[in-house]
Amino acid sequence: MNGVNLKAETRIEIDKLKKRYRDLGGSIEDLLEAISRGSTTSDAVLSRELTKARMELASIARRLQGLQNDDD
Repeated sequence: MNGVNLKAETRIEIDKLKKRYRDLGGSIEDLLEAISRGSTTSDAVLSRELTKARMELASIARRLQGLQNDDD
């Protein structure tokens, strides 16, 4: 695979990760809003989902950073 194709594929992957990052940010905001309106039982479930979303967001941020560093 030549450098041009590799760069194009890296750019595509970066764009996908950036979109997922934005989408997750919106999901986290929705979860926080739901938690503020929820009951104690739903708080526990929503808090676990929020933790998972934050972990995925952090993972995406690390992957984006790595890909962007590789692309330079």
